[in-house]
Amino acid sequence: MQNDWNDLQIFLALERAGTARAAGERLKVSHSTVSRRLTAMEERFGTKLFDRTPDGFIPNASGARILARAQQIEAEMMELERFVVGNDIRLQGDIRLTAPPPVTEYLLLPMLEQFRDKYPLITIELHSTFGQADLSRRDADLAIRFSEKPDDHLVGRRLPEFRETVYASPDYIAAHWDGETPIDPAWIGWHEDGPLSLRARTANFPEAPTDWRMPDLNLHARAAVAGFGMASLPCMMGDVMDGIIRVPGATSTNSYPGWLLTHPDLRRMERVRVFAKFLAEQIVARSDFIGGSAGAG
Repeated sequence: MQNDWNDLQIFLALERAGTARAAGERLKVSHSTVSRRLTAMEERFGTKLFDRTPDGFIPNASGARILARAQQIEAEMMELERFVVGNDIRLQGDIRLTAPPPVTEYLLLPMLEQFRDKYPLITIELHSTFGQADLSRRDADLAIRFSEKPDDHLVGRRLPEFRETVYASPDYIAAHWDGETPIDPAWIGWHEDGPLSLRARTANFPEAPTDWRMPDLNLHARAAVAGFGMASLPCMMGDVMDGIIRVPGATSTNSYPGWLLTHPDLRRMERVRVFAKFLAEQIVARSDFIGGSAGAG
C-alpha cells in the first residue's frame, strides 16, 4: 500500500483528537483532507474503523485492532527520526522549546535574542503552555518542566530554585496593613487549591479568606494590580510587574523543582546541545532573579 505511514498518522490523530478538524490542526492539514483520507483507508480495508458519535470519532472493534499496531509503528518511526536527527551536527535549523507561560515571558524572552545573535541560522520555535509536550514524539526538542521528579526516559539537569511570594497593589496594602500587621486581607486564589497554593497560604496569612477564584496565573497578577486582593506569584513575575509590590511580612516558598529536559536521542544533535547549554548557563546566572533574592530588598 502507498502512503501507509501517512494514513496511520491520520488514524492516530483522529483517535487522539476525536474530530476531523482537531486532527487536521494536529497534522497541519485541512479537516476535509482528514475525512477524505479516512474514507479511502476504510475503503481499502473494507470496513469502518470509527463510530461517528456526538462526542466525536470513537474506534470501533476494527479500529481498536489497528490501534495497537499503529502505535507501535509510530514509536518505531519516532525512534528512527530521533536517531537520524540526533546525529545532525549542523548549527542551523529549528529547535522547539516548550515552557510554562510565566517562564517564557519573564525568564526566556529576555535571553533568547542573545542566542539568536550568536547563532543566526538556528530558529527557536517557542511554545508557551502549561501542557506537557511529548518529547518522544518530538512535539518539542527541549522542555522546561516543574515536578518532583522528571520522567525516567528523559535526560537533562535540574535548574536553580524557583520561588514565589505574596504581592498586592500599594493601595491595597495601605488599606489592609498597619505596618507589618495585616488587617483583613483576602486572597486571589484558584478554583481548586493545589499543593503549591496550599503551601503558600499556609506559610503566609493562613487565616485570610479567598475572595476571588480565577483559573489563570496572569489573571491573578492582573487582579492584584487592580486591587482585588493579594496573590501568590513567582518572584520573577511579581518583582518586575508594575502596580504590585511584596506585601509586608510575607515569606517566599519554593515552587516545584525546575528541570531542563530533552530526549536522550537528541543529545547528539549539535544545535540542541548548544542551546541547552546556553539556557542552563543563562538560567543559573539569573538564580537571584528566579529565587526572589534580587527583589527582596
